[in-house]
Order: sequence, then C-alpha cells, then structure tokens
Amino acid sequence: MPVLCEGLPQIACDGLPSSDVSPGLRWVVNPPTVLADPVLVGESDADEFGASLYGSVIRDGGVYRMWYQAWSKDWPNDPNLEDVATVACAESDDGLVWQRPNYGVMEAFGTKANHLTDLPFHSSCVYLDPQAPSSARFRAFGYADPGRFRGRYTHRINRAGYFTARSADGLHWHIDSPEPVWAGSDVITCAYDRKIGGPLVMLKRGRLSGGLKRRAFLAAEWIDGKATEPVSALVPDEYDDLQARMRGFNSADYYGVGLMPTAGPTIGFLWNFRHQLPLDACGAAGRVDLSLVYQLERGGRWFHVTGRPDWLAAESAPPWARGGLYTAANSIDVGDETRLYFTGTIDGHGYCGQGVDYAQWVRSSKALRGFAKIGLARWPRNRLIGCRSYLSNILTLVPDAGRIAGLTLNAVTQPGGSLRVAIVYRNGQPLPGYGFDNGEPIAGDHQAAPVRWKANRPWPAVPENRSFWIKIEITNSILFAFDFKNQSVG
Repeated sequence: MPVLCEGLPQIACDGLPSSDVSPGLRWVVNPPTVLADPVLVGESDADEFGASLYGSVIRDGGVYRMWYQAWSKDWPNDPNLEDVATVACAESDDGLVWQRPNYGVMEAFGTKANHLTDLPFHSSCVYLDPQAPSSARFRAFGYADPGRFRGRYTHRINRAGYFTARSADGLHWHIDSPEPVWAGSDVITCAYDRKIGGPLVMLKRGRLSGGLKRRAFLAAEWIDGKATEPVSALVPDEYDDLQARMRGFNSADYYGVGLMPTAGPTIGFLWNFRHQLPLDACGAAGRVDLSLVYQLERGGRWFHVTGRPDWLAAESAPPWARGGLYTAANSIDVGDETRLYFTGTIDGHGYCGQGVDYAQWVRSSKALRGFAKIGLARWPRNRLIGCRSYLSNILTLVPDAGRIAGLTLNAVTQPGGSLRVAIVYRNGQPLPGYGFDNGEPIAGDHQAAPVRWKANRPWPAVPENRSFWIKIEITNSILFAFDFKNQSVG
C-alpha cells in the first residue's frame, strides 16, 4: 500500500495545485555546489582505469554505501566483449572519504581481497526495501546482456534486458529470474518512493523522433514483487536539438535520469546527451549535461523547468569532469543538505579523438587515475527549483480545507525583500484578521520559516463548508518550498 507523506516540504514547481500565479513570477533553478576534487578515483586493481556511477549511493544505518561500475586494470582485454558489468561497493562514514573493504566475494587477478560484489549488472541501481524480509532487504535493477558482457555472468540469464536481483548484505546477489523484467538496453535508474511503497524505475528505450533514432525514457514501478507495464515518460524533441545547437552541438537525446522522490513532485536529474558531428544512425559522440525535470503526481506527465536551463553543465564542471556528467540513480538527504554523486569523464561520450586506438587511450588514462571519476554535487535541502519575483507578485496555494494548522516557507530574500502570507476565501476576500497586513513578514535566508500572525493569533479553524486559499506575496525573493502543518498529525 502507498505510504502517505505528511508534514514534509513540497518543492515549488510550476503546475503545483494553485489557482493563480502572477505574471511577474519566474521559475528558476538553484545550481549545486560541486566539490573541486573527486571523492572516488581509480586506484585499485578492480577500478584502475575508472570508476563510473552507473549505480547508487544510500545510507545503511550509519554507513554510506556506493555501488558503482569498476573498470579493472585488464579492461579492455577482449575487443568482442565489454567488461561493463563489474560492480564494486565502497563504504564511508561521512560520504566524503571512501574505503574499499575486502569483501572476499569475487576473485579478480588471483585474489578475493577486493571490494567487488557478484551483482552481474551494467547500470546497477540499488535501494533498501523496507517491506522485504532480511534475506532480501537490498533490491537492485540493472541491464545484462550475455552477448556483450564477460562470460562469468552469462550463465545466469537467458537474453538481454533489464533484470532485478535481491540480497541480504548488498554483496551476494540472487537474480529473481533468468528472463528480463523489462525489455530495453543500457541505462536503468530507480529510487524508492514512499508515496507508492516501492521504487520508481526509469528505463532507456530507443525510438525514432525527427528522423533520428533517439534515446528516450519510460517509467515503471515495482510493487509487491511485481513489475508494472512501462509508460512513456521523457521523449526528446526539437527544443532539445535547439538547446544542443546553442551549445555548439548538432542534436540531442536523453542518456539517463537520476531521481529524487519528494512529498510533492518527483524530481529528475536528466542526462542531456548532445551529439556532435559526424552523426551516425544514433548519436554516439558528444557531451552530457544535466538539467531538471519533474513529475507533479504519480503516473503523471513529466515537465522540464521553463526554458530547460542546464542545472550543471560539463563545461563548467571541474577539469576532470568536462567530458560528460552521469548521476547516481538517486540523491540522498544529509542533515540540511541534499547530495547527488555523479560520474565525470575527461572525454566526451563515444570517444571523441582520432588517430589513437580507444583501448590504448583508456590504458593511458591510468596516469590520470582513470578516465572516469566520481564526484559530489550538493545544495541546501529542498532548494532545487524556486519561483522568483523582483516586484511584489502572488503565488496561490490550495490546501485541504479546514485541516491546516501552520505553514513554513523555504525562501531567500534580497535586501528590501520579504514574503507575506494571507488566508482568503475562494471569492478573494481575506479572512478577518488574516490578510497580508496581519502577518509577520519573513525576510532573510530560511529553510523553514514559520508563518506567524500578529498578536500571536493562531491559525484559524475554517468551517468545513468554506474552502480557503493561501496567498504568498513574494517581493525581491525566491520561494523554494513550502510545508503545511496538518492538524491530524499535530
């Protein structure tokens, strides 16, 4: 059964249930702070040539755990097989300094003294399943292909596709079935969503669009051990091509999408793959940048932030990540901040050089501690998208009638700026004593500023037969999120 989320901040996104938005409000994205240095680089036999976060980072008790794709020191040793299904697991006490424990699970280079797991997937996303027995507390999804990957895994599956596996410890894994759960290829991401009582899963599929075979994404769920039928979620279009050309590329599609479920909208970190020329049947070479998308309700349409601005562009990333950016399957909250781990590469996707053998180039990256490294982007919690107003403008919210006992705002004001709140009936008339002039203005930088009324007036009890709206006057400020306190939860 879905878990209802109450008393949690809702990120302010265009299209949230509201009856009126003033013309002067503008939707903006809040760029993250990116650590200058990577948090994990290739420095062992298992990942000497690179560490790619086609995987997940979660907190398991007091320990951070990271499942990632490890590019071993003998990659590529066979031009006919890709070693892209080797999953390592690192651990950390603070999410900043990572260790490689010797798990003793997989033999590599004559020893089991390494941090490899036996999860046989490419693009492995892992989450903790609170409804599962201890023998299956970890659940993973990923892509596997016996025709492309190393032979040590091919006996577990019958054909290529997206599979799921379970584990008691996150190291020893059992594939549920030798048949794939869903058809598809390459990248799959997922994140546990309390609203649905299971993970939201995003699946890459190829499709024709604008005369070009492009990568698009479908959405599915895994509820009570059963997979739902995927539905179309994110499809590239001509506006993506325009965005690519504005940045010096030819066309675009989507290579992946990280996920951040919230009490309100579900946020996606979209991997925008911008193709460079010459172009083959499906763009293979180019750069990957990140933008924000969101879904307002379960199973609903996905939206881009107005204008589709980059949230994090590779060209503005640290030098080790300017070839392309690929996020973890999920973000994590740590205190008052949210973190998103990501892979940065020193070259664009598809190898963008000429006259040098690709395998030789990869081997040369050893001196750089791998061609792919894992970094960290972070931002104040619930501050991803916001509505900005320089002059005074109004955002109107529609809460559940008669059940609200308080409201907090996540906002930043500029000098001379403020936010004020009024409670009005649906005809626009304010409740007596609850107009804009009756509340205490909010100014400054606040993650959860409570709305207070003058003379310590309490929040009103509105009759059940009268519905009301909340109007927020935003002056030279950005509102990022809001949180209604519900009377039923005190």
